[in-house]
Amino acid sequence: MIVFWIILGIAAYFLGAIPFGYLYSRLRGVDITKVGSKNIGSTNVSRQFGFLGGFVPVFILDFMKGAIPVVVVRMLSVPGKVSVLEMDLAMLAVGMIAIIGHMFPIYLKFKGGKGVATAAGVFMLITPIQALLCVGVFVFVLFLARALALRGIQKKEPFLKDLQKGVGISSVIAAAAFPISVALLESHRLAVLIVAILLAVLLIYRHKSNIAKLIKGETW
Repeated sequence: MIVFWIILGIAAYFLGAIPFGYLYSRLRGVDITKVGSKNIGSTNVSRQFGFLGGFVPVFILDFMKGAIPVVVVRMLSVPGKVSVLEMDLAMLAVGMIAIIGHMFPIYLKFKGGKGVATAAGVFMLITPIQALLCVGVFVFVLFLARALALRGIQKKEPFLKDLQKGVGISSVIAAAAFPISVALLESHRLAVLIVAILLAVLLIYRHKSNIAKLIKGETW
């Protein structure tokens, strides 16, 4: 069993490390690591190919990188022989490994994305209600950020293009809201709560450049 879980963990990392944003952009003739923020995530890809042509396909692919390992754990677990805690620990382990793989992919010298989409894929299956609440927080802050960005601007940018300006701060606030929602709704799942806190700290740290821009009053 130890060997089995080691193999599963390794597989989760290499799946999470697949740089879909980079591969998708290269197929369309752009090296995403050399344009925009140089990040391989869906937000930077959308700056090159638009919301529907860039953000949506890359987000879905990165989302699946987190969801698939969790689904595999559920499929391989024998009903009645695995406790809730053991199931949580197994799903959290492979899920976090996939997220780390996305953030630090071996294929790109460990320079990856910020992990939001892959984390969403993991926790949409582990804590779906909390994940959906955070999606709601993300969307609300995103539209609020857009409204604030447009205040005093006479020439408005296209709607979907301008939404990109609020993705960073929206991701930070949604990440901070996640452990709070877990604590309020399922505080008895201590392992999930601990990992949620650690994940929130990691995601916020990965957005440190966005936070720095916001403090300086620049576009976030």
